[in-house]
Amino acid sequence: MAIIGKSFASVSLLVALSIPAFGQKLPFVGKKSDPAKEAEKNVLRYEKLKQYSLDRYRENLEFRDEVDQRYEELLRSHSQRAYARNTGVSSYIATVREDRWRVHENLYDNLVVQDHINRLGQHLVPKDSERAFAFKVIPEPIPLAETLSTGTIYISTGLISVVDSEAQLAYVLAHEMAHVQLDHWKERVMLDCGQQAYAEDQAAKSARIGMFTSLLGAGLGGIFGGIPGTGIAGNLNSAVNGMALGGAIGQFAGALLNRPLIVSWDQVEEDAADQMAFKAVLEASYDVREVPTLYATMQKAAARDTRIGLGFLGSRHRIEQRMEKAKDLIANAYQADIAAKLKTGFLSTTAEHRNLMAELKRDNGIMAYYNDMFEMSRSNLADAVAIRDNDPAAHYFYAKVLKLIGRTVEDDRLAQAEFYKATKFDTRDENFGSHLHLALMMARDRNADKAEITKELDSYVSDYAHYNVMDRALRAFPPNLDSVYEYMTLYGDPGWRPKPPDLKDVDPAYQQISDGVAARVPGAPQGPAMRADNPAEPGKGTTGVGGRPPVPAELMNRIPGGQIIAPVQQMKDSVQQQTQQIKKQ
Repeated sequence: MAIIGKSFASVSLLVALSIPAFGQKLPFVGKKSDPAKEAEKNVLRYEKLKQYSLDRYRENLEFRDEVDQRYEELLRSHSQRAYARNTGVSSYIATVREDRWRVHENLYDNLVVQDHINRLGQHLVPKDSERAFAFKVIPEPIPLAETLSTGTIYISTGLISVVDSEAQLAYVLAHEMAHVQLDHWKERVMLDCGQQAYAEDQAAKSARIGMFTSLLGAGLGGIFGGIPGTGIAGNLNSAVNGMALGGAIGQFAGALLNRPLIVSWDQVEEDAADQMAFKAVLEASYDVREVPTLYATMQKAAARDTRIGLGFLGSRHRIEQRMEKAKDLIANAYQADIAAKLKTGFLSTTAEHRNLMAELKRDNGIMAYYNDMFEMSRSNLADAVAIRDNDPAAHYFYAKVLKLIGRTVEDDRLAQAEFYKATKFDTRDENFGSHLHLALMMARDRNADKAEITKELDSYVSDYAHYNVMDRALRAFPPNLDSVYEYMTLYGDPGWRPKPPDLKDVDPAYQQISDGVAARVPGAPQGPAMRADNPAEPGKGTTGVGGRPPVPAELMNRIPGGQIIAPVQQMKDSVQQQTQQIKKQ
């Protein structure tokens, strides 16, 4: 009988190990998984978990309250994030030695670009949609896109800068919008709660199976497992052993039969968003045949710098799957729709979009430069100067990145040519570093004209001094003055300069109050890196850079807030005097 008991235990264990879970065979050791089949299985698990969660949400009041509460917390969190970003928008001019550029915080502080991207996104919103959306650009060189449950879609300057066309950008925006349209945030909260509840249910089932097999094992052990001559004690011992073995078998079998659902529901959601985006882009008359090209472009860029794939691409095999899915939709499901659209024509990249990309790619190229994302910086800045060849900042930073990572004589030649262009197009003398770098590159040639080298060095010093004086004089103006310069140039007035405000109607009493308030404001840090909204200390003019003489206070008039500005002629005189003083030192 003992032999029969041992045989029973062995057979039971073998049967338990052979039982499939969820109708799936146990994987063989060393067997390679098929990504396509794994994706199909994941969809099945997702649908099972989703149905379980929906049923529980309808039938279980406690579960419903938990889901609703967690979703409300998510909405509150997203609203707070949006508020922090919206109220933290700022931009200011920063300098590092000979470099000058504009820093953007929280949102990309270019209203024309922001408006263009938002209009492009709104064009994609389905006409019957009851949701409100806002599409906003954030200053971040890493390509990423983020959707909040509020209906806010954030897309980084880095992502916009690497897509090749307006159609590809439209697809990215439509994909992010689809997450809100499909209510994925609410679904994620419900699935997360459902996955936990499902695991608890399965654990309870496993425990019941374990208890049943324990009792069964005890009975069988008592009947068959007794050793002759041991009497009741032997039968009792066999029963105990049978119970232990039966319990172990039951728990193992229960765990196999009632495993928790491990679902990558983000993959399913991404696929659903891709399909909805495909439809939205096609209905908006953008060429969906560019979607596979988008993925290929991103993959190629990420291969050169893995940071480019951090925020949007995801895993390599998933991108390949999404690319193949897009090709399949083009060749099959939407073939007839594409043919019909071809008769009327797809929307192409507009001149407005191309011109604005010159500004965005320049700014993102500068951000990428300071983040040591050299390939992105070089590519962005090359595109920027190709689109708009009179942008001195684009030429200057393109030259800097070429000089930094260049390996050949041709790279050096191109860098020097770009520095030269920066000096010629810099009508406001703001990219003073171009003169310095041009002089140093010219000095490499033993046969170079020394007079030209000294001329460039002299221009660097003079322009730097000129900029510092003007920087203080212009602090009363908006911090996004650089954007206004861009707009003026775009609309036909490249030589525009801001005019000092007329203060004749300012009551002297208000002026005194303004001076008194400003006097209590601590002096702002000096130098061209100062933010445009930091006031200078009133009554003392401005402090010179590096111990240089200050701008004489008697040449300055104050305006409300303690900020300083001079009338036109006085400003010119001050600039000339200070420039000459600094050059003499």
